[in-house]
Amino acid sequence: MTNWFFAAGSGAYDELPPLHGVSSDLKRMNGLFEEQLDYRVAPELLDRSADALRRELGGGPQESFGADDTVVVYYGGHGDRCGGRHYLQCADTMEAAPAATALATEDLVRLLAERGARRLLLIIDTCKAADGGAEAVRNVARTVLGEFGQRPESYVDQQLVSFSVLCASRAYEAAHGSAFAEALEAAVRDEACGGPRAKKLLLETLVDHVNGRLGNRQHATHATFLSEGGEHAFFPNPHRLKNDVPEGVSLAEQRLQAENGHAGTGFVGRADALATLDALVCATDPPGRWLTIAGASGTGKSALLREVLRRVEEREAGTGTDARMTTLLVDVRHRDLDHLVTRLMETARTEPFLLLVDGVEEAGQEGDDQPREIARFLNELAGRWTGLRVVATASKQLAGETGAGADVDLDQRDPEDDLVTLAERLLTEPDGPGSRSDWSAERAHEEAPRVVRMARGSRLLLRLITLRMAAAPPDVETGQMDRDDDPPTVRRAFWGALRARCRDYDEYRTACVLLTGLAFAPGAGLPRARGLWPSVVSRALDPGTRLTDQEVRRVLEIAAPLLAEGLDARGRSVYRLHHEEYAQVLRETARAGTAERVKEALIDERVEREKEGESLPGYPILPDPTEPGPKRRPDAGPGEGLTQMIVNAVSARAHEALSWFIDRYPSHWRGFPEVYFIGAPRGTVLKGQANLQGGQEVTVHAPKGGSLYIRRVTRSR
Repeated sequence: MTNWFFAAGSGAYDELPPLHGVSSDLKRMNGLFEEQLDYRVAPELLDRSADALRRELGGGPQESFGADDTVVVYYGGHGDRCGGRHYLQCADTMEAAPAATALATEDLVRLLAERGARRLLLIIDTCKAADGGAEAVRNVARTVLGEFGQRPESYVDQQLVSFSVLCASRAYEAAHGSAFAEALEAAVRDEACGGPRAKKLLLETLVDHVNGRLGNRQHATHATFLSEGGEHAFFPNPHRLKNDVPEGVSLAEQRLQAENGHAGTGFVGRADALATLDALVCATDPPGRWLTIAGASGTGKSALLREVLRRVEEREAGTGTDARMTTLLVDVRHRDLDHLVTRLMETARTEPFLLLVDGVEEAGQEGDDQPREIARFLNELAGRWTGLRVVATASKQLAGETGAGADVDLDQRDPEDDLVTLAERLLTEPDGPGSRSDWSAERAHEEAPRVVRMARGSRLLLRLITLRMAAAPPDVETGQMDRDDDPPTVRRAFWGALRARCRDYDEYRTACVLLTGLAFAPGAGLPRARGLWPSVVSRALDPGTRLTDQEVRRVLEIAAPLLAEGLDARGRSVYRLHHEEYAQVLRETARAGTAERVKEALIDERVEREKEGESLPGYPILPDPTEPGPKRRPDAGPGEGLTQMIVNAVSARAHEALSWFIDRYPSHWRGFPEVYFIGAPRGTVLKGQANLQGGQEVTVHAPKGGSLYIRRVTRSR
């Protein structure tokens, strides 16, 4: 698999005015895609004639792209619309004869598709660029697909499956010098655009960032005409963490784990609970129901679940064999059942399979029945899939309603020695394993017993108290909050920890405002991309001021132990409070009507940004962030009406459970009349194609002696 990048353009023309910035734009784009996005960059094509450009971009039979390759083509220069077609004007273009001396944008799609491009992005940096990215290209995409559908011998290797266009300007709008290229480079390099968790930079997010830099001079647009199960990652996120850190750890610990290259061993205590879970997870015969970790808020359910994951992965890595247990941790806080099903289907590959689900009690939105829906789903799934082990955090009541019961009950108090050891570690390593404070091990050992008495057995309260204490030098008077006869509450401890980490009152006030916005944000959280988080908060909570991204950056440092970072339904990095108790503290102290103001601000922000971008119908710049669940956006253009299928390499024993998904949750498969599940030995190559005439073709390359398991599930539309 290779990512190919081609930069072409004309700055010197026989008849047209010169464009002096094109040469530097091509170099800028080559550097961006090679250095930041890890593309293989072809020699730049500068000031070529139309015929030369066709030959060099079209290549020959021996220069075909691979079936798994991604192709991005950037063109900078003059562009114009004539006779209903958009043309990329080349060095020898004559305005009186565009068809003969220029390159029609739609023909560029044909050239690359005939060369075997299956995943294609065009970046058109010309005047009236959107004319080249709208109906003309949409129509040729349909035509190209139809032509390949009539040629079976080239069908499998030469079908466009992902096709998008990124345009520097709207239709009938000028493109000013190097403005677009500079804005695109800045957007990709801006860490706020993608965040450290997102796998890719969404085109709509990039366009939003680009337009924020272009101002009102011109407006970039984009369109996706073909998509294979979601927008293709033409722009892999260069700021993504190099090491996968489980979702749900605090932002402070996430950064440390990413820097150190490992997850650390910061978990303390709960030896009995871990022994119980180890026995359940490693049992030869799973119990046929979901296993629960139950307990009151602040008892450390999520931390225990992540420790189970770490121990399993560590144990499996030491087996020295490829036959390892597949593991998946899914955080369903403020998410719905569809999110869990999607993650499960993306990951289900081998048996034994360990599914860990965190935050079942906090799933969905306030007042809905998502926690019970997910609990029932987990119970049914564990009973049907014999190779699956399911462990989830939930209340004892919820677990009991589905017949699961509480396998591990954390309401039983930790041994005091364990809590003292935990307090010592938190005082010396407040931001997670590998961090440092001014507290010595000796001083922490002296203070730890008193801290444990104040926390009264609550790990959450212990965390907040030590966080505040570690932020101050150990010889400073700890204050009234720490008196043994005046035990702190979570509310007071939260404010104390936050205040201790701020340099002054203004910084503290800004942190309070920004965190309050997160506490009222619906769904998985608020993205930082192009200032959405501070802009929404300014509108809703502090209309007299304009919060900046620099202030957000500082709050992400101050409140890192109190924040978590995850992904929303579109795959963007979003921020939320690390614990629901923190969010509850902020909600209780906020002014009446704050929830309504935040929702109104989100809607206003979306409307305003869509108006700025004027994206094509059905492709909003900012998806509605007030929706409680994932937003399904149907594929447009040639993808409509095609019979589609999903191919998963799963074991034969999983077929029954996977087929049950189809019948049990039909909304998740809407638009997929036939679904194939194919199981094969590890290492087998599987390929699936959908035929335009309504049939399906499956190509399987299996090793000699390998066995295949195929199941077809047919649904009516």
